[in-house]
Amino acid sequence: MKFCVAGAFVIAFSASGVVGAAQAGAKLHWTVRLNETRGPIRAADTKTPLGKEAISEILAGPTSGSDAGYVIFTRMPSGAHGPSLFTLPDEHLYLVLEGRMNLQIGTDTFLVERNGSVMIPPNTPHEVWNPGPQAEAHLEVIAPGSSRDLRSMLKSVQPHKVENAAQYVRTPRLPPEAELKAGLNGVTFAERATGGTIQMRIDSTRPGQGGPKTHVHKFQQVYFSVEGQTTVEYGLDTYPLAKYSIAIIPPGVVHTNSNKTSSAERHIVFLMPEPENRNEPFDIEFERKGAVGTQTSAAGRR
Repeated sequence: MKFCVAGAFVIAFSASGVVGAAQAGAKLHWTVRLNETRGPIRAADTKTPLGKEAISEILAGPTSGSDAGYVIFTRMPSGAHGPSLFTLPDEHLYLVLEGRMNLQIGTDTFLVERNGSVMIPPNTPHEVWNPGPQAEAHLEVIAPGSSRDLRSMLKSVQPHKVENAAQYVRTPRLPPEAELKAGLNGVTFAERATGGTIQMRIDSTRPGQGGPKTHVHKFQQVYFSVEGQTTVEYGLDTYPLAKYSIAIIPPGVVHTNSNKTSSAERHIVFLMPEPENRNEPFDIEFERKGAVGTQTSAAGRR
């Protein structure tokens, strides 16, 4: 089924869930698939063979379980290019999982290696492509997800200088397994202190270690497994989170995570958004107890 939208965009929806967006007279093209898995746990598609174009998969968004923004898994074959230089009204975060990614911010170009991150402020011109011989993969967040129509948020622009563009590219050092301590070993890539509203970090745990006691947040939290496997307690359920799988935890859902395997694990964490008030606790402990008892009054007994 095809729809023609008034203006510059022509959008095609197919039974396979593929969405393509193109702007007349430009190369603003983005092929996006919607992960239609229901529930809080979804696995990214890593098995569909790549052609010549980049393919993005919306793992969660305002219409599919993530009220706080879009979480997108993208794979780019060698030589593939994302949408040409564009802006978004939202923050746009990248974290490279495999290969290398070229990035243009304004008029400056950067090479982002594996475990390198980017935080693009709203209305900042940028684009990405894969210059290397190997396929590239990265995780993206577009937040706060100001439109339920992702295609309408992209605006093609001409390049112009962005002052101090290098500040938006960061590659913190991840501790090797031999240096991991008890509990969570967190490395922060983006946060309010670096100019954004979303906290993005990688947490690493040794076997038998994990997060805090079961707790809740006032904000949405997302886990995305990148190495090994963590186990997520979500409400009354427990899920193993395999590599390249996502867990979406809405505000108020009781949860924690732990490493029940015999090897180290790493997972990306997003706080969407990171709270502004640092004096309030991020984690609010929530103790699970037994079944609720039923009391019957004498008058109600038969």
